[in-house]
Amino acid sequence: MASENAQCGICGVIERIRAGNFPDFIAELDQSYVILGDAQFYRGYCILFAKRHERELFQLPRSEALALTDELYSVAEAIFTVVKPLKLNYECLGNLEPHVHWHVFPRYENEAQESRVGPIWLRPKAERMRQLEEHDRRELMSSLRAEIVRLIPTARVPFD
Repeated sequence: MASENAQCGICGVIERIRAGNFPDFIAELDQSYVILGDAQFYRGYCILFAKRHERELFQLPRSEALALTDELYSVAEAIFTVVKPLKLNYECLGNLEPHVHWHVFPRYENEAQESRVGPIWLRPKAERMRQLEEHDRRELMSSLRAEIVRLIPTARVPFD
């Protein structure tokens, strides 16, 4: 569980989620937590954190890794349904935070062609780290929660 690695930033976020002190928390699933990402230039960008702290996907018990992948599948479908992007990009990096986690980035038709074909990390940080207006943020999170619960009835979500 998250408390196994006090040095891990993702484990720290998970502790804040468990304490009810993370405003961008969307849902708790059996193997993961889903949050709204901070790069809302890509409206609907979410991150899925494995509950168990491991550096690599293959280090998880196979059954947990497969269940986590199934949760990713449903979360991606929920994001796609809610924000209707042109395409979703998926990344499981861990170079900065050595904890299994997935970034799910919606990509849109209105992105410049040269930006759309490359990884999001090439876009200047100041540009991609766009915050949503509070009303839009709450509405987006509520829609994502509803769609995740529709697809994963065992999902636990905070009350809006």
